[in-house]
Amino acid sequence: MQNLVATLLLTLAFVYLVLKWMPAGAKEKIRIYSLSRFPAMEPLFSKLVKQTAGCGSGCSNCSSSSEDSCTNSLEAKPIKLIRKTSPQR
Repeated sequence: MQNLVATLLLTLAFVYLVLKWMPAGAKEKIRIYSLSRFPAMEPLFSKLVKQTAGCGSGCSNCSSSSEDSCTNSLEAKPIKLIRKTSPQR
């Protein structure tokens, strides 16, 4: 029984990671295929798409209605390189 529970937990964790790291295009194809086969699950898929849509960069405001909150946090910032010199002897 413990082996069954452990296998089930590992399988669920693996599926979660695969879905989390899967490209958005592949997720969309899976969603379209699933909706054509199971139309009753449309509310579940719309929630998932709403959460993952938007920035795609990992910001925490992706569920907001405007994409400005994500783009403001990702503005280009200059990188200042500081050359470290070796101590003179």
